[in-house]
Amino acid sequence: MTNQKRPKIILVPYPAQGHVTPIVNLASLLARQSFQPVVVTPEFIHRSISHQIGRGTEISFIGIPDGIQEGSPRDFFAMERAMENILPKYLEKLVEKSRKDEEDGGGVIAYFIVDLLASWAIKVGWQCGIPVAGFWPAMVETYHLIAAIPDMIRTGFISDTGEFLYLR
Repeated sequence: MTNQKRPKIILVPYPAQGHVTPIVNLASLLARQSFQPVVVTPEFIHRSISHQIGRGTEISFIGIPDGIQEGSPRDFFAMERAMENILPKYLEKLVEKSRKDEEDGGGVIAYFIVDLLASWAIKVGWQCGIPVAGFWPAMVETYHLIAAIPDMIRTGFISDTGEFLYLR
């Protein structure tokens, strides 16, 4: 099945370290299940990861403008303003373009998967009539932490009641 005919899933991570990689890992799994994953990030994130994107990957990576001037700080507040005021418009345009591609034989957008900290994209999905699923990347890390508890007890890092022993 060619990429053009595979159902697309738009994945939107929160633009911060620790959020993009789990979305890309999920996109890889979705590609193996005959979907065409499309990871959408602000352009500055796209520029920083584009050199790491392998040729021939089944994942599409698209950068959209965030409206923050080059050289301006991309702090929490600037990104929040961009996510509320700028990024939604460009994500909607991306959906519109994809729908025009559908008419030319491209794959339909089946779903949005949105990092819950990028909740602005949930609204875009709803407004465009596309089903949306929330994604919380911390769940995997939380699981790993819980799975490590027996080892932390065994090595004396914590007690069997969860008390940190290294503080003593």
